[in-house]
Amino acid sequence: MTQTQAATAETCDQFLRQAREYLAQGDLVSASATGWRAAEIAMASCAGPGAGFNFTDAAQRLVKDNRGHTNAAEWVVSAMALSDNAGYDWLDSEGVARRLDDVQRLAILVKDLAEPPRSAEDVLRRAWECMDNGYLIPASDKGWEAALLAAKSYADTIGCRYGDESHFDSVMRTLEKEEADSKEIGGWTYAAVKLRKTAVYCAGRSDPQYAELFADDVRAVGNLVLFIQARVG
Repeated sequence: MTQTQAATAETCDQFLRQAREYLAQGDLVSASATGWRAAEIAMASCAGPGAGFNFTDAAQRLVKDNRGHTNAAEWVVSAMALSDNAGYDWLDSEGVARRLDDVQRLAILVKDLAEPPRSAEDVLRRAWECMDNGYLIPASDKGWEAALLAAKSYADTIGCRYGDESHFDSVMRTLEKEEADSKEIGGWTYAAVKLRKTAVYCAGRSDPQYAELFADDVRAVGNLVLFIQARVG
């Protein structure tokens, strides 16, 4: 990632943090306007230096170039809903919160395109960046993604079928069987699955204990990644 792209990502995060502060204060219009500004900043980085920027055009290119990422279009729509809300105040606080989460996911996708994560460790670093900013749903997404990458690397090593995330459980059972002396594997696997299943529920709660639970699960996935890496070399 270039210095310009890094600065863009940081500016986007700053706007999103400010948007959540407005949301906590009940100022939905300011939260929406600030969240929309974050989305614009993220998408402008796709246009490249010196290029004219239009959000809709940039978003269409992003979605077209990432057809395998089925949620990209949904996140774009959420960002544009924030733009509408800034003018008409038609979303409630829960709707604004969900759309801010989607804008953060959109920003992460743009960041991934600028600097593609090459390994499970790269993805875990992104998870911790999200945790540090208080973005629990994206943090759980990245934690789960890291677990999937680690599982695939193990499956590739042992010649086990691994087509998509539906094979995660069977690969982990194979790992547990082959490494029967390592009793922690089951707990690490459970933490990874929990990140996938409880992300939306936990992210909707303001109690700090949920953030700490997420942190524990991301740490557990980190242990799983390290364990598998040691086995696959």
